[in-house]
Amino acid sequence: MSAPGPRSCASCDETGCAMNQRHRVDFAIPARTAWVMDEVWPETASMAAAALRPGDQLIAPGLSGARPARYSWPAPAEHRATLATARRHLAMRRVAKASGGVRQRTYLEHDRSLARALARAIDFRAGHLVVAQAWLPWLDEAGALGGRSYDVVMGRYPMAHIHAKLDAVAAETGASPTIADFRADAALVARESALLERARAIVTPHHGLANLFGEKAMRLAWHRPAPIARREGNRTAFLGPTITRQRPDIVRRLAAGLDEPLIVFGAMLAGADYWQGVPIERRQFGPGWLDDIGAILHPAALTAEPRRLLQAVANGVKVYATAECGLDPADYLPIREFQGPSPSIPHPAQ
Repeated sequence: MSAPGPRSCASCDETGCAMNQRHRVDFAIPARTAWVMDEVWPETASMAAAALRPGDQLIAPGLSGARPARYSWPAPAEHRATLATARRHLAMRRVAKASGGVRQRTYLEHDRSLARALARAIDFRAGHLVVAQAWLPWLDEAGALGGRSYDVVMGRYPMAHIHAKLDAVAAETGASPTIADFRADAALVARESALLERARAIVTPHHGLANLFGEKAMRLAWHRPAPIARREGNRTAFLGPTITRQRPDIVRRLAAGLDEPLIVFGAMLAGADYWQGVPIERRQFGPGWLDDIGAILHPAALTAEPRRLLQAVANGVKVYATAECGLDPADYLPIREFQGPSPSIPHPAQ
């Protein structure tokens, strides 16, 4: 007769022993949900405040608590991984003015370190996770997704979609030092795609993102800002920066012949002479940034967090954009419908 196998608290009915109490095992506690978050958006903060149950866990990065403000999740958030958080922010500052490829590689490297640090704080009793998109492949690498269901809170397009979209823009616009300056490792892209496919739900206020996932998407309502004081007008603006993925080529065609200079925000990353032939007025964001503006042209290939567009909509400014802008379709007009003073200019399709 073979000897019995080793016993454990998971297979033993003797719950009053010292070993059980020492390890605080309590099988009466229902499965918990652990929220493993990154930056806080108003929409996801509202969702967490409404959905968190007693016993659930909300983990986020932080320096001495909910600092910086981007990690100000509602109580009872646990702010962990202080050292990894500090390293991430120092690295982000160091590469702030570097090329896109350098920045993205740095972000991924520190996202991995931070996600693995957060993974160690997940309650072992959590049977379901709500995971920030930035952590998804790294939590899987750390084994934190094994045996658990999970939802993904998304604030950007999947890497596979980003690559495909940028490649399409490059094919249309020609060579550019910025449109192809970074592509994530193919294995990482495939892992993210597979993990998104396995997710129970995709949570986002971004309409373009939600549309990629059909019935799996849980679409949150954008928080709408209050109107700001501004001087009314009917001028046309481009939010910028002047970089290929923002499609300034489309704006340049549509703005040719405007009665007044096109208002252009952001850096001239495509070169100082990019707008040659189209009169422009350079403007910076700040108080009064919407002064005199009646329409915004936003044909960007990809938009993650359209806060400026939401502010414009709140102020009654017409937004002409593509579906990738993320807004509710009721809040913008297809870019092809913009009617400037030069009707002979071909309008690009959305």
